[in-house]
Formats: sequence, structure tokens, C-alpha cells
Amino acid sequence: MNSRQQVIANLQKHAAEVLSLKNQHRQKRPIVIEFSGSPKSGKTSCINSLELFLKRNGFSVKTIQERASVCPVLDKMSPMFNIWTSCTSLAGMIGTLETTEKTIDVLILDRGIFDALCWFNWLVKKGKMEEGQQRIMEDFLLMEELVKPIDIVFAFSVEPSKSIEREYTNLLTDKLGTIMNEQTLTEYRNSVRNMCEIKKQYFHKIIPIDTTDLDQNEVGKHVTEMTLQTLKELLMEKIGYFHTCEKLRDVLSEKPLFSYPDISNLIPDVDFDLRVDVEEADDLIQPIPVAILTNCKRDSILIVKKSNKAVSKASAEKDRLLAYVGGHIRFEDTTEITAKDFLTICRRTLKREIKEELGISVALNGIEPFIVYAPDRYKSKKHLAICFVVEIDEDVKLHIDSEELVQKRGRSKSGSFMTLKEIQENIEDFESWSRIILNKQFGICCNLNLQTTFEQADF
Repeated sequence: MNSRQQVIANLQKHAAEVLSLKNQHRQKRPIVIEFSGSPKSGKTSCINSLELFLKRNGFSVKTIQERASVCPVLDKMSPMFNIWTSCTSLAGMIGTLETTEKTIDVLILDRGIFDALCWFNWLVKKGKMEEGQQRIMEDFLLMEELVKPIDIVFAFSVEPSKSIEREYTNLLTDKLGTIMNEQTLTEYRNSVRNMCEIKKQYFHKIIPIDTTDLDQNEVGKHVTEMTLQTLKELLMEKIGYFHTCEKLRDVLSEKPLFSYPDISNLIPDVDFDLRVDVEEADDLIQPIPVAILTNCKRDSILIVKKSNKAVSKASAEKDRLLAYVGGHIRFEDTTEITAKDFLTICRRTLKREIKEELGISVALNGIEPFIVYAPDRYKSKKHLAICFVVEIDEDVKLHIDSEELVQKRGRSKSGSFMTLKEIQENIEDFESWSRIILNKQFGICCNLNLQTTFEQADF
């Protein structure tokens, strides 16, 4: 077997492993990959190669093609040209991610947010765009909801002379263009390199690839391997945790509910590992951001119930009513710029969870959480609820994820608002976190019966 055949065999084996994982774990969203970079750096060829490989190995793929060739703005050096192309790419990404249709596995952006940042940087240096305009556009493009879905940016570059050589190999002209000339290509290449360094903290992963001395197969192999690995990591799911210290254990044993300032200085930085490993460890605590969704009068609360396939038999949530929605912090909820900010990570997680489970968006600005801990069973002692009370309109149209939550049908209470009186009448149907929240925050009478449980909890 020659080296090319060996590369293909290895990639196909890797793809088969990832495909097997897909049959075992639910993929809640596509991974998003942006290709950016210099003209004639091999970007388009690599996109075509990756798309074909994925499709022929059983994955569903969608590519948002770059729209520069059909842009109605004639001046390619106008900021409006770059604004138009970046916004059309964004529209394609948002439209794909927000659709209620079957989720695809991989979404490819042929130029997107990072690419736009590079061109804006170049336009400012050329005196074609004001720095104030650049800041406004960067603030928009780096908005959390836009940049967070992008899992990888492949930033292609190539020596300008090589780029020009590739451009004119099959052309019957040697006249240079407004972009395809040594000076512009050098300037733009420098902008790509600058943005890789300056903006890396906003993205999950930026991978620079210099294709000057690489052939297309080498580039394609690297990109395909990174794509498959990212898919694998998404399916295996890395979740957040922290180690408990003696002081934190002592505080948690005192009572079931705390204000966030009472305990914030005891919460260490969040680390991540595979979910199966984290949940088996007895000395780790998993923070779970949750939202209590209530009306503006705070006299009714959205109640849900987890579907049987979403919880294990040992889960405290199984077959119980919940006065909250939420879930584990995942690695994708962090970037370098937020890695040490616990509350920012919690808010990112919760907004994602609410979007995934209920299909709605919420704002969490200015809402200070409280903490709930109720180790009334083995699994519960490993989880800490970070609770946000969020006011929403009772008439909001929910798009409940049936894989996660029981749908509102017939006599089911899941997915509907219940008044505090109705909750009181059904309080025995709620699990421990909900009873604590309803008692301490909404005045619902119930027997918490947690003190002996705290004393007996085996940390």
C-alpha cells in the first residue's frame, strides 16, 4: 500500500469510528467550520475535497459558498463590499443553525466572520476604512451569538509570488489585478497573520495553514483529520467540573440554598473532561446552570419533565416535575476570553440550553444567580445548581425538544405554565432542587426533609 492509499485508509477508518459514535450519541448541532485566507492558497480546493470525503463516508454536509463573485458592490476596496459578503455568509449560517429541520453534521463557511475581520484590518491599513467603522463592525461580528457556533477557523495563507504563479498558470494574460498583485497580497497575508494572534481569544480554535510548500493532499489530510476529531469531541461531550475543597464541602453541608456572593469565592476554575469520566468520579462537582422561567408577576412558572431517554434510572429528575430547565456546562460554551469567568460561562451554557430545549432566546444580563445543593441521592451529591430566575411572557411559543423533554399533550403538565396554587397542589411530584427553589424563592410549602441527608452525605 503506497502512502496515499495509507492516508485514505486511515482517514476512512477515523470516519467510521466517528460515524459509529453518532449512532450511540445524539448530535444536537452541526459543527461549523470557516475557511478563510489569501487568494489561491488552496482554500476552495480543500473545501471541495473535505465536502466530498464527508459525504461519501456517511456524513451530511452543507456549504455556504462565498458570495464575492456576485456582490453588487463594484468597488472591491469599499468597506461595503466586505460588509455585504460577510453579512450574506452570516445569513446562511444563521438560517442553517436556526432551522427546525433535521440537523446536518457539518456546516462549512467559505469565508465568514474571521475572513471579514482580516479584510477590515487590511482596509484600515490602506486608508479605505475608518478605525471607528472597523470597531463597530468588529463588535457586531464578534457578538457571542454569532461567533460562538464556529468550532474551527482554518486560516489559509501562501507566499504572494506563489499565489500569483497559481493564478496565472492557466490564463492567457500576465496583467495583474487590483487584488492579485504582490503588494496587496503581502499586505493581506500580514492581516491574516495579525488577526490569528489578535482575535484568537474570541474563537474556539484558529488553525493557520501556510500552503506555500504543501501539496493539496497534505492540506486536505490535515483539515479532514481536524474536522473528524472535532466531530468526535462534540459527540463524546466534554463537560465542566471542579474539585471540591474542604471549605466548600463544609459550607455546602450547612443548608440547601445560598446567594451567589456567599459561595462565589469558593468556586474554583472550571475544568473539562469526557462526561463518562466526570460522572464516575466521586470527588468532582458538576455545576449545572438552570433557569426558573416565570411570568412578570412571578405567580406562575414553566414546568417541564425530562423524557425517559434523556435521563438515567438513577437520576433525581426521572419521572419528576421540574421547575427549571438547563444542563451541563460543555466545553463549547467557553473561549479563551471567558475561560476564567464562571458566571459568563454559566450564562452562555444556559442560553444554549434554553435554545436547545425550548427553542427560545432569553437575556440574562443583570440577573444574579443563587446556588442550590441537595445531595439526597448518590448522583445528586455530584451536582450543584446555578439558578437564574428569568421572567418571560406566558404566551411565548415554545418549540420543545421531544428528545429532552416530555411534550405538552393530553394531561401532561410538561411544557406549560402552572400557577403557584397548582404547584402547591402537586408539590410531591417535584424533585429536590425544584422543591428547594419553590420553597425558598416562591413561598411554596413543602417538607424538604433534607437535613439528615446532608449529614449522611458521603463526600
